Amino acid sequence: MSGVLFIVSSTRSGSTLLERLLNELPGVVSAGELKRIWRRGFTDNQLCSCGQPFHDCPFWQEVVQRAFADATVDARANDALCRRVCRGGVHAGNVPAALRGTFLGLSGKLCAAIVGTARAGWVVDSSKDPAYAAQLAQLPGFETRYLHLVRDARAVAHSKSRLRRRPEIHWKEAYMRRRSAWASAGSWNQTQRLAEAARLATGRPWLRVRYEDLAGSPRGVVQQIWDWLAPAIPDATSDPLGFIDENTVRVGSGHSVAGNPMRFGSGQLMVTPDVGWHQQMPVLSRAAVGLRCYRGLRRYGYL
Repeated sequence: MSGVLFIVSSTRSGSTLLERLLNELPGVVSAGELKRIWRRGFTDNQLCSCGQPFHDCPFWQEVVQRAFADATVDARANDALCRRVCRGGVHAGNVPAALRGTFLGLSGKLCAAIVGTARAGWVVDSSKDPAYAAQLAQLPGFETRYLHLVRDARAVAHSKSRLRRRPEIHWKEAYMRRRSAWASAGSWNQTQRLAEAARLATGRPWLRVRYEDLAGSPRGVVQQIWDWLAPAIPDATSDPLGFIDENTVRVGSGHSVAGNPMRFGSGQLMVTPDVGWHQQMPVLSRAAVGLRCYRGLRRYGYL
């Protein structure tokens, strides 16, 4: 049986870096943020991480053909369905059975097509949203697992305050949304609460890693994840981490939809912790986030 690994995290927590590294593992394909494929891919035709518009990318052309053949894809309706299901939170019982069944069937077709196109055993979905991931716990035909990625809330807030262009919107100049430190702290708290609730609600295998550990020792963290996934991958190689050398990694071009701009490009990358917030974040903003997120920061070892 194939599997789907859901990355659950707040935004700006390093999920794109993580999925890029996982994409290099044998038998693993990172598809990006599949929650957003209907609007950003099918409707807006934004760039795939390979650099081509979604509808021109051979990988996604084959996925769509496998999943839907000659059927007309109502991307707007599918996006609305996804949003409605996610509003039900992490508990499956909060969503009408018929609606949830349609959602599971649609997602199952998409993931099966990705597995077939990539000839992989595991699909990585880095959508981050705990509610979305929890509603897919019983995805038909797939084993589902969860990877909870945590980053210091102060670093997340600092990252959200910076101006960053979105190259996937290739027809005009656009930037990622910026948020205040206080708003970022509230969002971070909500995501962690939902993630912990999803862990209990789904009862599925769950692994938590910290961004700071990943950036400080990418080989060690990726090895931990590989050891967790490998038993479910037929003919898994015994040395899958040859692309990581200390803090240098070599990554190829992938086919992820949505995510941080660092998903574009390939070749050799230096992976080091982003600690610029220590010096660059205003003292009052740092204090505000620390105060609002105190319990979470203490829970995850940041105090």
